[in-house]
Amino acid sequence: MAYYAKKNSPVNTMLRSGFANLFIMGLALMMLWSSSVLAEKKRWGRASPVVVTEAIEQFLSPTIQVPGTIVSRQQSDLPAEVSGKLVWVAGVGSKLKWGEPVAKLDDTLYRLKASENKATLTRETTRLKYLNKELTRLEELIRGDFSSKNALDKVLLDRDVGMSEINVAKARVKVDEETLARYLVRTPFDGIVVKRIKKEGEWIDSGSTLVTFSNPDRLEIEARVSEETILHLNVGHKVRVLADGRSSAGTVRAIVGVGDGNSHLYEIRIDLTAGQWLAGKTVRVDVPIGRSRKVLSVPRDALVLRRSGVSLYRVNAESKSEKINVSTGITGGDYIEIIGDIKPGDKIVTRGNERLRAGQAVKITNDDKPKSHTDSNAKPSTKPDVTSSIGSLSEKAS
Repeated sequence: MAYYAKKNSPVNTMLRSGFANLFIMGLALMMLWSSSVLAEKKRWGRASPVVVTEAIEQFLSPTIQVPGTIVSRQQSDLPAEVSGKLVWVAGVGSKLKWGEPVAKLDDTLYRLKASENKATLTRETTRLKYLNKELTRLEELIRGDFSSKNALDKVLLDRDVGMSEINVAKARVKVDEETLARYLVRTPFDGIVVKRIKKEGEWIDSGSTLVTFSNPDRLEIEARVSEETILHLNVGHKVRVLADGRSSAGTVRAIVGVGDGNSHLYEIRIDLTAGQWLAGKTVRVDVPIGRSRKVLSVPRDALVLRRSGVSLYRVNAESKSEKINVSTGITGGDYIEIIGDIKPGDKIVTRGNERLRAGQAVKITNDDKPKSHTDSNAKPSTKPDVTSSIGSLSEKAS
């Protein structure tokens, strides 16, 4: 009895329960491990979909990134051309077409003056008609010796003076029309109101700025570069523009060949495609700092960055991946120079390389052909700056 009591004691019951739980947990872990191993073998056995491109030889230049600001090529502070009280001005953000009103000044007093000048023109025109009739009558009288030539000369003089008065009156009416048109300030191009300088009810002097008006569809980058860079730039040079993980192509439109006296930097202007960026944004621009040279290059997306170094994957004739360790050189746009066991025309994996292993079977998914650097549908690189990434990896490894 004592034996059975000891065997069924609470302590022994707890021990048996604990051992049972440990056994169940161990069995579950073995099952999970077995299923993961099977899944890995299954994944390893099937072909992994990838996107490839060809390694190419092309001319690249060493570049650096300089800051730039996106500005509108058409931005103006619109002034008042006459004096008067401001009765209306368009609000900030108003989108207006070329020639549409953006502000209006009170023109009541000037319209009264213009009416007076029109009346003067009418009076002088009527007087001239009378003088012409009088001249005709006197000429008939002189032919019949019923009037003197002196009277005819006086009428001729009055008629000539009247014609001059009419010309002066017409000029005044024309000036009035032009001046009245300037009481309504119109836009010089398509755009939006960026800023209101004056408000309704304020007295405006001629030349005072009323609004800032800008065209958001005609943009360019304003950047400043060193003398070392400007020597390798020409109008029409293609550059890469980067911001917020996006990249776009730009074209150098103008180079100001006079440096700033304080910073000793030179201004350049770069054309941008409309609709991709917003005015006022800060961007980075890749500009050359040396002569271009012919190198073997691949897209930056092809590189796999690890603590052990930089590598890429090549697809061989058996549709299997080969891991190739490489070193990098200069960059140009989305392409970067590589140095390693790679030849021009090799199929290099640019998508799907993050999980590849050497020797793994792959399936090319970009229309069953490698994507070349001239493919217009190629997406811009989404990888960060490779040079800085490689540098940070080296520091961590050391």
